[in-house]
Amino acid sequence: MSSTNFEIRWDTIGQGGDDTSSSASFLLRDTTGNAAIGGSSSSSFEMNAGYRGGVFDQVITFEVFAQNNGSQRAATAAVGTTITCSTAGLAEGDFVALVQDEGASQVSAVGRIISIGAGTITVDELRDGGSAPVIDGTADFVYLLDATTAALSTLDNAVVSTALVGFDVTAEVDGGYTVQIADDGNLRDGASDINDVADGTVTAGSEEFGGRSSDTTLVGSSFDTADSAITTSFQEVATRSVVSFESRDFVTLKASISGSTNDGSYANALSFIVSGNY
Repeated sequence: MSSTNFEIRWDTIGQGGDDTSSSASFLLRDTTGNAAIGGSSSSSFEMNAGYRGGVFDQVITFEVFAQNNGSQRAATAAVGTTITCSTAGLAEGDFVALVQDEGASQVSAVGRIISIGAGTITVDELRDGGSAPVIDGTADFVYLLDATTAALSTLDNAVVSTALVGFDVTAEVDGGYTVQIADDGNLRDGASDINDVADGTVTAGSEEFGGRSSDTTLVGSSFDTADSAITTSFQEVATRSVVSFESRDFVTLKASISGSTNDGSYANALSFIVSGNY
């Protein structure tokens, strides 16, 4: 039953019970005296009768995984969702990233391994950022996505260093979900820091740090169209507008230095949060 402003998804004729009872550790929903309860089905329909059959707590699960640089292995070919590479240290269920032409303009995709063959892995999908990687064996790599630190390795003013942070979201929420990113300040080492990107592109030889999302449908930020500054305010990097199951995206972190950047071990802390769109 519904009106302009309200909807009753489930109702019952019963003899008692409480909508919710709770303590510090538990939550109970109960009714008593329901008639004709239980499940029944036909070839086209399924019914779960009874008020408590209709209880549905909308939940979100969220996994975040960073590129493991120590797992790098060359990718020599990719056909569909099957990638030719060394399988050492890989297992079914692992998340991996496939990277074409690693560097400032790299093309990447992520997936979960569903089978391993002789010198090949097959993933459930290759979620890319609008363009699929084309693998020819030159500067093409596979990485495990199982780290908690996204390492940009040794920065050099001749190249742009990159690292991927991926996320997998299941959102049993009618309106979908939004993932946001923030940091605790610039990449820094003591009093020295690396500037946030300001012109939309992290460029070799310029002191810059930023990120770009694989989600090409963003309306709340520029992460889908440009290398964007990660700030202390949360910004949108992925979103869906419907119930989603194992939906994936990733952010490609990029950094470069200039000839005048001080030597050091630069770091900051990134935070990712997910929230339902209610």
